[in-house]
Amino acid sequence: MTMKYIIESIALAIVLTALSYAVGIQFGWITELNWLEVFAVATSYSCTWLCTRQSRWNYPIGIVTTAAYSVLFYQWGMIALAVFNLYLVFSLIYGWFRWGNDANTRPVTRIPLRWYTGYGAIGLAILGLFLVANLMFNPTGISELNPIDVGLAVASGVAQLMLDNKKLETWSVWAAVNIVSIPFFIYNGLTLVAFQYIFFLANTVIGHIQWRKTMLKAVNGTSLLGKHNGILDDELYAIVARGQTNA
Repeated sequence: MTMKYIIESIALAIVLTALSYAVGIQFGWITELNWLEVFAVATSYSCTWLCTRQSRWNYPIGIVTTAAYSVLFYQWGMIALAVFNLYLVFSLIYGWFRWGNDANTRPVTRIPLRWYTGYGAIGLAILGLFLVANLMFNPTGISELNPIDVGLAVASGVAQLMLDNKKLETWSVWAAVNIVSIPFFIYNGLTLVAFQYIFFLANTVIGHIQWRKTMLKAVNGTSLLGKHNGILDDELYAIVARGQTNA
């Protein structure tokens, strides 16, 4: 099944990347090809689709994608997003181990109410780390940072952590990030990137639907056979139903 999803994601990436550039050329958004950008666009399509399929192979592809986008965002002067993508590499490594293998993957759960403040605190920590990193690399440029750029980086960091822990709410946060990103990129002249984020927005709907189905199947006791990290099925179903898997 894993190989099927990978082939599926590659085929989708080729089609959507070709469509993106066809639209970009048609409307004059693209005057010359940046092959690093082409590569980043294609791998990001593949990565996001694998997330909806709950294949942890989205993580190694995601690491390659974020490295490429770090360079691109730096070239485009979006320092906040460039630094965030470097942070994201470490988060993706964490997610690879957190999900477990595809045959015995971590279950989808909701975030318990008591953990919302925890994720908020994590967002503040990401903001702090981000500002420190910017002071290190560009000590005179803090005042030049775009607050929307910074906000998108922090919100994306929190959403990624939710994704790494397979929390259903991750798709709602990613949807909000994408909704803000589309006009932000258009305003900054990155129309092709904005066009790509329209797909990402649609993908959040697909991801939410697919993950919710998986969660409900687990609650109904029709999946997650065997053990997951030493937790027996009946215990796991109860945990999933209460949304109390480690946040």
